[in-house]
Amino acid sequence: KNYHGIMAGKSTSSLLLSNLLQLQIEQNKEEEQSGLQTKTTAVTASELSTSSPSSGSTVLVMPMDGYHLPLSTLQSMPSSKELIYKRGSPETFDPISLLRDLKRIRGSDCGHVNESVVHIPGFDHAQGDPQPNAYTFRRDQHTFVICEGLYLLHEDDNSGKDADVDMDADADAPTGWNEDIRKQFDLTIFINADVDTCIERLKVRNKCIPGYTPEEIDIRCDVVDRANAMLVLKSKDRAMHIVDSVVA
Repeated sequence: KNYHGIMAGKSTSSLLLSNLLQLQIEQNKEEEQSGLQTKTTAVTASELSTSSPSSGSTVLVMPMDGYHLPLSTLQSMPSSKELIYKRGSPETFDPISLLRDLKRIRGSDCGHVNESVVHIPGFDHAQGDPQPNAYTFRRDQHTFVICEGLYLLHEDDNSGKDADVDMDADADAPTGWNEDIRKQFDLTIFINADVDTCIERLKVRNKCIPGYTPEEIDIRCDVVDRANAMLVLKSKDRAMHIVDSVVA
C-alpha cells in the first residue's frame, strides 16, 4: 500500500491505518481462537493516529524519507548548491535503492529470494540526513507494509535506469522515478489536499530548519515546495483511490 500527498496528513494517515489494521488482525485472531464473535473495541481516531505500533505489530510503516540522498552526496554533485536548496525535490532522492528494497520486501512475488529480514533507512531530522537500518521488515512478522511518501506515483522523463546500478557512480544519471515503483504496491491511495493550505502549514513546520531566517523559509516554501506540490498533483490520476484530506 502507499500514501501520497504533500503536507496532507500522509504520516498521520499511515499510522492510523497501521493501528486500525493491527486492531482488526488481533480481533480476528481472538475470534478464531474462541470461536465466538468478539465485541468491537471502541477507539478514537486521535488514539489511532498518535499511538506508535508495538514491537510485535504485524503492520510496518515504511516512510520514503529514508531515501533522501545524503548531504555529502549532494555536495559532490554538479549544481550542488542548487540541489541542496531544492532538497526534497525528486532529483534529491534515491529511487533506485527504494525500488530495490521494495522488491526485496516483495521477495518471490517479483522473482527475488525471500529474505527473512530487510533493513530500511529512515530520516534523522536532528541530523538532517538518512539513517541506515532505522526500520526492519521481518517476513515472519509483518503481514502488511504501508509505504508513505510524495513521489511513489511520480514518473520522470529520464526513467528506466537499472535498479542494480549505484546512483552515486554517475551524478548525471537519470533519477529512476518510474512505474516500476508504483507496480510494487497492491493498493495506492492519493491524499488530495488544497496546495495553498499545505504550503501555509509547511511554512510553520519548517521554521525549525537551521540556517534560514523565517522570511527565507517562507520564500523557499513558496518557490521549492510549491513546485514539488504541483508536480505531485500530476501523479494523482495514477492512484487506485483518491481521498480528500481532512487537515485544516
